[in-house]
Amino acid sequence: MICITSSSHFPDDERIYHRQIKSLVKNKKKILYITRSQKNIDLSNDLLNHINLDIALSSFLESALSIIKKNNISHLQVHETNLLPLIKSIKRLEPSVVTIYDVHEDMKSLYRTFTTRNIFISEVAIYFRNKKEEYYLKYVDKIILANSTIKKSSYKNFKKEMYFLENFPQKKYIRSSIKNKVRGPLIVYHGHLAPERGISDLVEAMVEVLKAEPLATLTLLGTFRIESFKKEVIALIKKHKLEDCINVRAQIPYEEVWGVLRKHAIGVIPFRSNPLTENNTPTKLFEMMASGLEIVATDLHPIRYFLNKTIFWATPNQSSSLAESLIQAIKNLEDDSNLNENLELVNQRYNWEKIELKYLSTFQQ
Repeated sequence: MICITSSSHFPDDERIYHRQIKSLVKNKKKILYITRSQKNIDLSNDLLNHINLDIALSSFLESALSIIKKNNISHLQVHETNLLPLIKSIKRLEPSVVTIYDVHEDMKSLYRTFTTRNIFISEVAIYFRNKKEEYYLKYVDKIILANSTIKKSSYKNFKKEMYFLENFPQKKYIRSSIKNKVRGPLIVYHGHLAPERGISDLVEAMVEVLKAEPLATLTLLGTFRIESFKKEVIALIKKHKLEDCINVRAQIPYEEVWGVLRKHAIGVIPFRSNPLTENNTPTKLFEMMASGLEIVATDLHPIRYFLNKTIFWATPNQSSSLAESLIQAIKNLEDDSNLNENLELVNQRYNWEKIELKYLSTFQQ
């Protein structure tokens, strides 16, 4: 039996559940899936035993350990740094269990982006966090990294089996044809709605976009990470009288996102330049490619690593540059060359099936 645990993702997370767990189940692997979430959902089936615990982290670690002890597991995969103590406990109890650490995002980048402390204090905190992680890594057998930038980080210094697995979409979601694609100036952003994602820059850009393209609309689909920022964005929309052209929608189940994307013509990634966005590849890039959308994005390395000429680039942190690129994309809607090339890329290279066997190989003894 394989045990997979997560302490901060939704149980039906697209990477953990929709790709990794479904791949294992498809290959007849029996899974014990332990999650910590306020989302009341049971994903259990004949091969998947899903247990969700809505409790404090310390209690979650104790409960997860107790549950795992009652099962004969061969592998343990964790998805957050704060679950490394669980790997240590299991490894000490049963050294033969293969332990896997799936690093979704670079801890240093996350901390440097979100900390409110001064540089000296934050760097000291990062140093000790690194040391703590380094201590637990001696109990880890294999490391999975989610993007190329993390691959170049300090993890390469550890003598561990290392796997590089991007958040590519499954082939079933890739659009087979753009024959009936939307031609109107309908723009969509989906994902976290937060300051570092450039959402306020995008709202400001829409003021200029509407002057050139009065029929343009923008859908913001996702969850606000900070309540005060939600109020700020709503106030900004009202200030510019954009209520009729900007639709703010709450997060929806992953499988429903694809239908929303296909009702739009342009996908936008307005990220600001910060340690997080400079070091992590946005999953939405591949989802927009697979949906047959024209793409506008700020010029950041993790995006340019995958695309170059088939995208409209904007300068990070500049709403005027973002507006110019959106206008260019709208004017280009009758030209399908970018869309066709991007669809070819996801069909041939940037899809989960292309790397699925690599993931499954991590569970070989």
